[in-house]
Amino acid sequence: MGTPRGRHDQRDPLARLKQLRPEDIGPEAFRAIVLELEVHQEELAAQNTQLIETQHALEQSRDRYFDLYDFAPIGFMTLTESGVINDVNLTGATLLGRERNRVLGVPFNVFVAKDSKLAFADHLRESLQLEHASATVELRLKAGGSPQEVQLITRPYHGNIDGKPGLQTALVDITHRKHLERQRRDAEDSRDKLRRDGEVANARAEAKDHFLAMLSHELRTPLTPIMATLSNDRLLALAPEPLRAALQTMKRNLDLEVRLIDDLLDVTRIARNRLVLSQERVSVHAIVRQVIEMLDQEIGRRGLSVTMALEAPAEWVIGDPVRLQQVFWNLVGNAIKFSRRGGCVTVTSAAGPPGQIQVRVTDSGIGMDQDVVSSINDEESTASLAPIQSSGGLGLGLVICRGVIKGHGGTLLASSAGIGRGSTFIVQIPIAADLEKRNEPSRLSEQREGDTAGVRRILLVEDHPDSADTLSMLLTYHDYDVYVAHTVEEAIAAATDGLFDLVISDVRLPDGSGLDLLPHLQSNRPIQGIAISGFGSDDDLQRSRRAGFSAHLTKPVDFERLLDAIQKVSRAAR
Repeated sequence: MGTPRGRHDQRDPLARLKQLRPEDIGPEAFRAIVLELEVHQEELAAQNTQLIETQHALEQSRDRYFDLYDFAPIGFMTLTESGVINDVNLTGATLLGRERNRVLGVPFNVFVAKDSKLAFADHLRESLQLEHASATVELRLKAGGSPQEVQLITRPYHGNIDGKPGLQTALVDITHRKHLERQRRDAEDSRDKLRRDGEVANARAEAKDHFLAMLSHELRTPLTPIMATLSNDRLLALAPEPLRAALQTMKRNLDLEVRLIDDLLDVTRIARNRLVLSQERVSVHAIVRQVIEMLDQEIGRRGLSVTMALEAPAEWVIGDPVRLQQVFWNLVGNAIKFSRRGGCVTVTSAAGPPGQIQVRVTDSGIGMDQDVVSSINDEESTASLAPIQSSGGLGLGLVICRGVIKGHGGTLLASSAGIGRGSTFIVQIPIAADLEKRNEPSRLSEQREGDTAGVRRILLVEDHPDSADTLSMLLTYHDYDVYVAHTVEEAIAAATDGLFDLVISDVRLPDGSGLDLLPHLQSNRPIQGIAISGFGSDDDLQRSRRAGFSAHLTKPVDFERLLDAIQKVSRAAR
């Protein structure tokens, strides 16, 4: 019994003291016991201090947790398995639009918008079935008078005091994100709508271009026999003077009709930025002189005087000679048209702004007010049609001139001292870098030789009867042997039976295309070709060249130009 008690006494000095009999306690034993009691008391005090510090740390940790919980940027709450709110932090209460003490014990479903209640019920059921994972759903809340959109992230929770299962839920405010998403979708929808509208607009523009091209073709084709006859200089020379004058008047008005058709197509090309310009080194002075020569009869008929002073030191530009001729033909033609009988037209050239040549066309005609002048000089304005429209035209000429000059990197400006005091149009175009003068051509087209060597037999393929008969008659009159075919099939049959030096073919035929006919004929033997068509866009010309045609003439066919084209083929064949 002594040994156990000794071990017990060593563990507990107070127990040892109680077991000692008074006669057993000596001074030394008593002092040892007192010392042990003091040590034990100090240990208890230290343990008590540690417990107090631990409790204080726990309280601080609890306070930090509650601060983080209450002031977290995300709402947190605990729900019963039926969806009643047990606890919620301040952010969550704010999202629900109530004070926290007015939220506790309230079913969360009360705060859910009508269109989201079913989604919340499914979310609640799904969350209770999980063990360690989380369920997510997006809902609309009806709290606070303005709908809030939140994302709920919920997982099961088994730490309720009553031991019943519950749910821990995070509420993330996604209202701003959803707003941005809707804005992005709206922007994408707007872009899609703009793209669709653009596609519709392009389709309409393509349809309009196709309609104008077809209209041009249908208008040009019946004019071909008239143009071919009136443009035959040799035939006109045989007519008596009164008839010749009448025929020249008809030719002049027919030229205006053809120009109107061309202008309609050019305006469309310019508006859609599809005007194609060739790049050649040409003399502006030569083009102006040729235009004045072309309009000489009209100048004389209206009793006008024309003065030219072409003094620009640099006259060569890089550009499209045909289009530049069109510009000056329009400007000088308008000056003649709007000048009174007996008036004067002045065409001058001089050095313009650095690196440019400046050409002025001045008339003594009806003039313009300053509003009209300003609108002409405004590239974005269409009011420049006004001066032309006031005199009965469509006003396409200036629009075309402005587009062509802009395509050459230049400008077209207008000025006038007022109504009845004449007008001036100023063209400025960059000059060519190489200012070395070259011999100026006397005409834009080369002079035609008088013989027909190189081309004798011509296969004419044209489905329009009057055009075929007229062209055949005129070519025969000029000593060519002509065989007429009206279809691709007839042309192939004729080429099989006979040898021809040249094929003059319409592009659009009842049973095919002249663009396919010529390559077929050339597969058997070398043969030159000239295309004639009511379609005259730059793309049409390119397609004709790719098919092997040496020239592409747009209907109505000017017979003198046709003879020029034949002569070029003749020279190439020799």
